Amino acid sequence: MAVNNAVTNIAGVVSAITTTISYTDTTVTVGTIPANAQIVNIHIDVLASFNAGTTNTLAVGYTGGSTGAYVTAVSAALTGRLGNTTAVLSAWDPLVPANTDVNATVTFAQTGTAATAGNARVTVLYKTYSGDTN
Repeated sequence: MAVNNAVTNIAGVVSAITTTISYTDTTVTVGTIPANAQIVNIHIDVLASFNAGTTNTLAVGYTGGSTGAYVTAVSAALTGRLGNTTAVLSAWDPLVPANTDVNATVTFAQTGTAATAGNARVTVLYKTYSGDTN
């Protein structure tokens, strides 16, 4: 029985997958999120500002799905940790993806004069579960 909206701990383990993306890349695979995992957080750390003439955005999604399934396009024109203001939290719900592994991806999009600089590290934190989660 839950008390005061408490959630029962179901013995999950938090894991992380991480990669970097540069201004010379379009889409990079972050890593594999196992079936029936829950995304806990996504960190996008811009280490060097992307400097395309008009638009510099990063989005996090998965192979075979939307490039912005987990985080829609967020500006990467300034250094620092980007907030999850464009996170698609409904896609982070428990047991997503259900019954199949997916490869998380990060995509760089630019418009205007081509970028000559830019580098970011993307980390997806997810929780796996042991046993039945129902």
